[in-house]
Amino acid sequence: MDLNELLFQHQRAILRAGAGNPESDPRPRASAHDLVGHYARRIRHLRERMGVASYPEWMLLPPGMV
Repeated sequence: MDLNELLFQHQRAILRAGAGNPESDPRPRASAHDLVGHYARRIRHLRERMGVASYPEWMLLPPGMV
């Protein structure tokens, strides 16, 4: 899976975990949160391998410095 696909799946997992409608999603809430963590770890590892920062440098500057 490439980085864009992982980011997409991570966002979907976050939305599903937050929905919390047991009738529409038979999986326990804990498993939904585990999936969010799973994608976050995969994203972090892939970024490390690629040498890509989590945030662009300009986002780390103090307000008014951009």
